[in-house]
Amino acid sequence: MPQKAEYRNALRSRKMIQDAFIELLRTKPLDKITVTGIVEKAGLNRGTFYAHYADINMLVQSMEEEIVQALYALLADTRIPYLLKEPLPFFLKISEYFEQNQELILALMSSQPTNLFIVGLPELIARHLAASADISEDVRARASFMERCYFYAGGAGSLYLAWFRGTVSGSLRDVAYRLSEIIRRGY
Repeated sequence: MPQKAEYRNALRSRKMIQDAFIELLRTKPLDKITVTGIVEKAGLNRGTFYAHYADINMLVQSMEEEIVQALYALLADTRIPYLLKEPLPFFLKISEYFEQNQELILALMSSQPTNLFIVGLPELIARHLAASADISEDVRARASFMERCYFYAGGAGSLYLAWFRGTVSGSLRDVAYRLSEIIRRGY
């Protein structure tokens, strides 16, 4: 039982650190945020921070990796024929995840010019398509197959990125519908 309580405490501490970091990112650039500022905002001590992260860059990397893992879990639940024939349910799941984590994603996007989760989404989708047992070997052997995987996956990532930057109008749900239509119609 003590191990479970210890594990819950570790999860709670990481969450408090991440929440404090996000809150600080709203008012300061990344290079002005310190470990001291984070732990003061979180109500923790420096030792707790360093028990989980070597530095602030590792905190950012860890937060981005959590997003990529969550997106991968969404993708892993989606069978390829359905993704290619009816992509809307998948993109609605992605959009819902992004909406639920919008504050975190915006904070991370403001912290650095290139984010692992934005770069990672197209890579995850393309690799998932390429590895799918639902796609025949002759289709997979075509020279253009991987190019098409990256093209569609990259387009999806770019459209979501544009939405977060404010250059695409509508809601995240609208983005899901647009992406679905583009993939279903091929344009």
